[in-house]
Amino acid sequence: MNPINDTFLGNFFRKDLNLRNHWWHRLFSVVFICAFILAVLASIVSFSESDVFRGGAVQQWEISNTIPERVTSEPKPIITLLKADEKIGENDRTYVLNDTPDDYYRSIINDVYCASNLSANFEKIQRNIGELYIGPPFNRVKVSKDEFINHINQNNVLCLMIDSYTTYDLVGNANGKLYFLNADKSFHNNWSFYAKSPTKTAAYFLEMILVVLASSALFFLLAMIVYFKIFLYIVFGSRKPE
Repeated sequence: MNPINDTFLGNFFRKDLNLRNHWWHRLFSVVFICAFILAVLASIVSFSESDVFRGGAVQQWEISNTIPERVTSEPKPIITLLKADEKIGENDRTYVLNDTPDDYYRSIINDVYCASNLSANFEKIQRNIGELYIGPPFNRVKVSKDEFINHINQNNVLCLMIDSYTTYDLVGNANGKLYFLNADKSFHNNWSFYAKSPTKTAAYFLEMILVVLASSALFFLLAMIVYFKIFLYIVFGSRKPE
C-alpha cells in the first residue's frame, strides 16, 4: 500500500474506483462541464451590460474639465459650457452618467449659471429674480443683496442656481412663480465635465473577465472537492472494496 494514496491530494481523482467505466460518472462530467462553461459565458455577457463593481452601465467616463477650469467672466448656463458628447456629473456619482437625462439633470444644465466673477455679474442673468438665497438646497437661507455678494466673495462661489416656488393669493389659489437665485459652492466643488473613456471601458472589461474567471475557477475547485472527496467517499468509502 502506497501511503501517498491516503493523503488528500495523493488519490484526489479516486483512480482506485475506475470512474471512467461508470456511465453515470461520464454523464455527470459532461453535464457539469457544459453547465460550467455556459455559466461563465452568461456571467461575462451579464457583466458586459451592467457594471459589476460600481453599478449602472459599463461605459466608463473620465473628467475632461472641472467647472473652475471652464468658466468665463460672464455668467453662462452649464449647457453652453458643455462640449459635444460631454455630460456634467457629481464626482462621487459618475455611474449615473449612463442614465437617460432626467428633469433634475436638465435643471442643472439649464438653470445653473457659472462665472469667474459671479458677484459682479449675477444680475446679468435674464430672469425675473425676486429673492436671493445662500447654502445647499435643503438648508438655504434668504439674504440681502449685500449678504449675497459677500457670501460669493468670501467662499469663492462660481455657480448659482435659478430656482422657484409657487405663489398663492389670499384665497389659496396658485397665481404664479417667484424665481430666486441660490449661491452654493457645492456646484463647482462637486461637479465636473465628463467625456467617455474608451481606455477605462476596456480596462473594466479586462478586470471583469479576470474576476469572473478567477471566481469561476474557485467554484470549479470547490465542486471538484465536494464531488471527489465528499460525495464519492459517502458512496464508496475510502477505498473500493476488493
